Amino acid sequence: MMFQPLSDFNQISLPGTVDKVVELLYNDLSLRDKVVLAHLSENELDSAVYLEMAKVIRREFGLYHGNAELLKSCRKYLGNEYDRYEDPAMVIMKELWKKIKKTHNLRVVEKKRVVA
Repeated sequence: MMFQPLSDFNQISLPGTVDKVVELLYNDLSLRDKVVLAHLSENELDSAVYLEMAKVIRREFGLYHGNAELLKSCRKYLGNEYDRYEDPAMVIMKELWKKIKKTHNLRVVEKKRVVA
């Protein structure tokens, strides 16, 4: 998976909500990456993807640099949908994963045979 890095850190241009970050990431992912993510279990997401993707999310969206709006938005999910100790980057990743599972989860479609 490849995200396009921000060309310049600018606090004003950073998204301030989980939904906005999810939308940016969703639009940046290739079809192949979306299909791969859609087929991961939550445990696979936690273990296989988290370490690499979380670093990128933290850096690119200002979680290391005090994007207070985004941190506040992430906290709204804690204790409700996620464990209250969940990492803000994981909140974003899981929301992205849920959106992708809804839109890119391929399934087998059986072709019905027409008897003549």
